[in-house]
Amino acid sequence: MNVHAARHVVVIAGDRVPASDLASALTRRAEAGSIRVTVVCPVSEPARGFVVYEDSRRDAARARLDLVLDVVPGSISSAGGYVSGPGIRSAVLDACAQLSPDEVIVCGRLPRRPFGGDAAQHLQREAGVPLTVIGEETQPTRGVRCVLAVASGSVPGDALLARLRVRARISPTQITIACPTEGHHPRLLDAARRAIREAGIEAHVYLAHPNACVAALHAVQERHVDEIVVAVDARTARRRRARPEWITRATGLPVDAVFEELLLEEAA
Repeated sequence: MNVHAARHVVVIAGDRVPASDLASALTRRAEAGSIRVTVVCPVSEPARGFVVYEDSRRDAARARLDLVLDVVPGSISSAGGYVSGPGIRSAVLDACAQLSPDEVIVCGRLPRRPFGGDAAQHLQREAGVPLTVIGEETQPTRGVRCVLAVASGSVPGDALLARLRVRARISPTQITIACPTEGHHPRLLDAARRAIREAGIEAHVYLAHPNACVAALHAVQERHVDEIVVAVDARTARRRRARPEWITRATGLPVDAVFEELLLEEAA
């Protein structure tokens, strides 16, 4: 056995990832000895009676994976990750069976046990490795607002991008953009990323459910969100168009509406 081998820490990134707490936890472990990190992001379970496309669920989980990998301290030289099937418990047990980690850190809320008892202790016994849960009661970020933007189509419009540039100047933000679309071809995602890059915005983007309201609800289930910006475009079919008031009632979060067609009229 190589006593100098790096300890393998698996991070299960659920719906609540406290960025500061996770970074601190990994830094402490790295200071105690060399570690390598694998981040596992389980896809979210459909909720609220809506049909959620499998592709959009996996794209949202990939965006969450990118966000969590950004949190891993630079002092940790080896870090990677992948998207897994739904459920934190399944993600933990599958990762332990496949990766044989030395420790597991769970970011998120563990499901309650049907007959009570400490869910974390029970899961640790099942996994057979030390397990730490963070993020059940804490906020994912401190001093940084998590902003969800919902575009009006597969590529963010100019009005939405302009609003996000202004929002990023007001205070520190972590921006995720959901792009509602029927298809999930890589070319669509490349086009969305190119638009964000050309606009000079730092954001993670993914292709979401074609109904903008469902896309917003799904994103709130996927990750912590402090505020929402939605693009409303009259050219979008009514049944798929964002309804800011409805999203506010459904999520309980502040929603800022941006009207893409107004920018077109001003440019005419």
